[in-house]
Formats: sequence, C-alpha cells, structure tokens
Amino acid sequence: MKYYLKDSFLHNAHEKNAGSKARNDVESILISEGYEGLELKVENWYKMNFFKAQQHKYRATKSVFDQLGAGDELVIQFPIIHHTFFISQLIKQAQKRGAKFYLLIHDIETLRHAAGSEVKFRHKVRNYFQEKKALMSVDGIIVHNDIMKKVLVGQGVPADKMVSLEIFDYLIPNFAEKPNLQKDQPIIVAGNLNPAKSGYLYNLPDQPAYNLYGVGYDESRALKNTTYFGSFMPDDLPAALEGSFGLVWDGDSSETCQGSYGNYLRFNNSHKASLYLASGFPLIVWKESALAHFVLDKQCGLAVDSLHDLQKVLDDLTLQDYKELSEQARKVGAVLRDGAYLKAALSKLK
Repeated sequence: MKYYLKDSFLHNAHEKNAGSKARNDVESILISEGYEGLELKVENWYKMNFFKAQQHKYRATKSVFDQLGAGDELVIQFPIIHHTFFISQLIKQAQKRGAKFYLLIHDIETLRHAAGSEVKFRHKVRNYFQEKKALMSVDGIIVHNDIMKKVLVGQGVPADKMVSLEIFDYLIPNFAEKPNLQKDQPIIVAGNLNPAKSGYLYNLPDQPAYNLYGVGYDESRALKNTTYFGSFMPDDLPAALEGSFGLVWDGDSSETCQGSYGNYLRFNNSHKASLYLASGFPLIVWKESALAHFVLDKQCGLAVDSLHDLQKVLDDLTLQDYKELSEQARKVGAVLRDGAYLKAALSKLK
C-alpha cells in the first residue's frame, strides 16, 4: 500500500500564510495518486517539558510506523511537524519489516542557517539528529532542485536516492485566468512581509512600484512606491493579485539577497514562485538563486543581480518580450495547477 504521513499544525488552520498551503497541496496530489493518509495523532506537546514531549512524540510516531509492513511505502513531508529525535531509529525498525520511506523536502534547516552563527547549539544538535540522520536512513528523497541535490551529496547523502522536484506545484480551486497583463504595472510581492525576513521592502529604490500582499507588514515604514493590500487566505490570494511580475527576493537588502533567508534562495525553491506562476504572472528572481535556472530555462521570467537594476531591465524589455514571458508563465502555471511536477517526481522514486 502507498501511504503518506498525515500530520497537521496545532495552530489556527485558517492562518493567512502559505506555511500550510504547500503541505496541503502535496497531500491533495498524493491522494489523487492513490496514497492513503496515516494520521499522526499527538497531544499539545508544546506545553510539555522537553523530555516528556520527546517521549510522547516517539510513542505516537512509533504507533503509526508499526502499522507498516512488507511492500508498504510511506511518504513523509519534511520537516515533520511533530518532530522527534528518534525518527531515523523508527524508520529503520519499519524498514526491517520491508517498508519503504520517502521524504519530500519542504525545508532543510541546516541549509537555511548554513552561515548563521546565531543558531543555538541545541538547534544545531536537533538539526543533526532530525535532518542528517533522517536523510541518510530513508529509501528516497524528493529535493527542490539539482543545486540542493548537489549540496546534499557533498554532505554524504547518496545521489541515487534523490529526485529533483524542480518547482512546487500550486493548486488553485476555481482558477480564473487574468486577461491582458501589462508590463508597466507594479511588481507583486506576496508572503511574509515581516522586516526580519523581508527587510529589503523597507529600503527599495524609488522605482518601480510594488504591490504587497501578506502578513507582518510594518505599515509605519511604508515607502511611497509601495501599496499594501492586506493578507488573504492562500486559496483566495491568486484572484487578489494585481501587477506585472511576481518577485522572489529575501533578506534585508535590495542590492542582493543576503542573510540566512536571502542565502537560502541559493538552494531553495520559494513557494511564492509557484503562487505567482500558477496565478499567471512571470517571475523576477535573484540571479544567484536556484530558481534562476528554472526561470531562464522555461523562459518564464527575469533574473537580476539587484533590485536597483530592475527599473532599467524593465525599461529595456519590449512589449513583445513581456508578452512572450507572460505566455510561458501561463503554460508553466497550468502544469503547476495540475500537480504535474510532484506526480513526475513520485514516479522516479526507487
């Protein structure tokens, strides 16, 4: 039998962020491919002390994995929401009975904080046990892209058990295509607008204009060329977006992507890229990001070194150029809305 681990956030399921959107879409695609959910049921371990919480999560996870036998497959979205230090141990126990385990990577904390001396020692220890040991123990891994794959190979993960997703799918209920996009419209920025993650939004150059959507925005620091539209539920957001391009940028600088969030784009497929493409918008990405390879290969957007270069790049872009980028973005978006990238990756797992 084909299964997926069904765990969920303990917070409000109606939060207006994309944190659960990626996981929910994966779950929907897995179900469409014949996978059944095995529910990981836990109490609110956030209120427990460390050792009691680990014991509780160990028992809960073991009770799920004990249901697996010879020929069974389990897809786990990673990191596991109800994480336990003993995940690799539990995986190996089930593998001895003939079960197979596959990870679908959403985030790799050791890559996100690769250059971050601010990461606490206990978090580094947790990352080792939960990430490195889990990656080594499973039978197959769906990683974001070939760059992430190369980095993990350098850390000792066997190349032959990794498959590149290329980009996340993005399902949109009742999708309606946006007619007649115009290149002179503002640039779209959607997602977490908190200064700690998106500090660049508070020191943008005077041009072009930007339309902002999301949580955490500090309106007291708003610039003259930005317009804030508020936050939306993930399934409602595509219809609300207005603009010409969707921007994928992180960190505190508009000159380049830097800091732990900015540098993470070198390896990571930002989920907001999928939002923009599935909504029908071409992308603007950092030239040194992993996504730049996808964008340039699919001809569905632009890659720039700095947002200070962006206005000139847009000025040099002809109407025909923009029309072609938009058409390619629409084609890619249709594929994302069908869940095709995950379906293809699943078929390549051994």
